[in-house]
Amino acid sequence: MKLLLPFGVLFAMYIAIIILDYIWLGILTKKFIIDQFGSLISVKDGSIQTNIPVGLLAWLAIAAGAYIFAVAPAGSAGRAAFMGAVFGFIAYAIYDLTNLTFITNYPTKFVLVDIAWGTFLCSAIAFIGFFTRSLFLK
Repeated sequence: MKLLLPFGVLFAMYIAIIILDYIWLGILTKKFIIDQFGSLISVKDGSIQTNIPVGLLAWLAIAAGAYIFAVAPAGSAGRAAFMGAVFGFIAYAIYDLTNLTFITNYPTKFVLVDIAWGTFLCSAIAFIGFFTRSLFLK
């Protein structure tokens, strides 16, 4: 049972990131994203068209990174959330700042918002991961 625990925790984090990112990208910031990226993204019937399989892989990579660098070594929920925030800041900063470096007219306002979101998102899923792990280790 203990051997399978990391996979269960990772699964909980994976579901959490999908739900949270859908709410953020698909509902709360959809208009902002469309305004920022314009013709660089595909919009159909007011919805941003995405490559779901690639998104699922990206969410899995982020959840795995947050698990490895924040949840697994953490001794408390607060520490997991803090290290998740650090991981999210670094991961999203690398992505967004690299895009800003190489992609002409990559929106600076989006960079700032996305890094802030990634910091929060990874903190939240790390907290969820630690909480899930603690439920099974009692």
